[in-house]
Amino acid sequence: MTVISICIPTYNRSRMLAELLDSIVAQRLQDDIEVVISDDASPDDTVAVAESYRKKIKHFKLIAQPSNLGLDRNFLAVTAAATGDYIWLMGDDDRLEPGGARRVLDALKHWPQIVGLTLGVIDYDVRMEHPVGIREMPPTQVMIGASEVFSRIADLLGFMSALVVKRDLWEGQARDPAVQAIDNYYVQVLILGRVIADSGQWGVLREPCVGFRTDNDQFNMKLGWLNRLKVDIRAYDELADTLFADDPTAHAAMRDRVFETHVMARIVNARTAAGHTPEIARAIGMLMKAYGSKPRFWTRAVPILIAPKWSIRQARTLYKRFSRFSGTARARRLAHQTDGSRQ
Repeated sequence: MTVISICIPTYNRSRMLAELLDSIVAQRLQDDIEVVISDDASPDDTVAVAESYRKKIKHFKLIAQPSNLGLDRNFLAVTAAATGDYIWLMGDDDRLEPGGARRVLDALKHWPQIVGLTLGVIDYDVRMEHPVGIREMPPTQVMIGASEVFSRIADLLGFMSALVVKRDLWEGQARDPAVQAIDNYYVQVLILGRVIADSGQWGVLREPCVGFRTDNDQFNMKLGWLNRLKVDIRAYDELADTLFADDPTAHAAMRDRVFETHVMARIVNARTAAGHTPEIARAIGMLMKAYGSKPRFWTRAVPILIAPKWSIRQARTLYKRFSRFSGTARARRLAHQTDGSRQ
């Protein structure tokens, strides 16, 4: 049995999938890693491209779904086929950073008591050529219980490529009919919350292990920015209601964290993207229903939504260039440290 099963639900992204698989091969950990791919009835050559890696990857499984399952169902299908001690969910357009798998294996060995890990992420441009930022996250540590984890890093649990979890615990929850009925694009967050529950220990590995391809959200392209935002608001509210129905403090803290990070990022990205941002009034009304009681909705979200786009773009550029707290500044510091260690 392998230590980690890298589980890749994929659809219609054969070139990007090849980049990901190349990054896995480059880890040189064939005995420790299983790769499981579930293609969700792609119309392109995804199955053929994936099949070409069978001889390059020692432990390899490929499932070609006969009809489209949708994202949540495909998550569950690919993880159900895994056999490793741990599942590492992986987006088909992301990649492993050099040495990323070794860092994960070392963390699992160092913390045998944990039920899973959240991993550090480097954001790249859409071509995966240049780093544009590093995700903000707590220092490397172990957290205890879903209340602490979701209060502090709920938004990070929505990014599947940065999640590693014990397979037996995952499967124990994934087989529940209530979980299988979820259809909000975030079934993994519900499963993780139930796995961690009151006393599960969850690790945070701050050092970047995953590279993320920005500006490549299939659902944003398909749904449009407003409907994508609506999906996120509804999904995270459903998750908070389900996981913390009896814990109002954790419920509020989770919603605060999601608003401050995930929701605000959606708003800023929409207002700095090229072209016109449609349906601003509808967005304000929808957000007000969900977050109108939060002062920062009025002091941050509304001003960004109604200000001229050029001013938001300029403010974001200045923040990236001069603020030491920006993801871009964190990427520059990491590059400087890397260059220094090579000299």
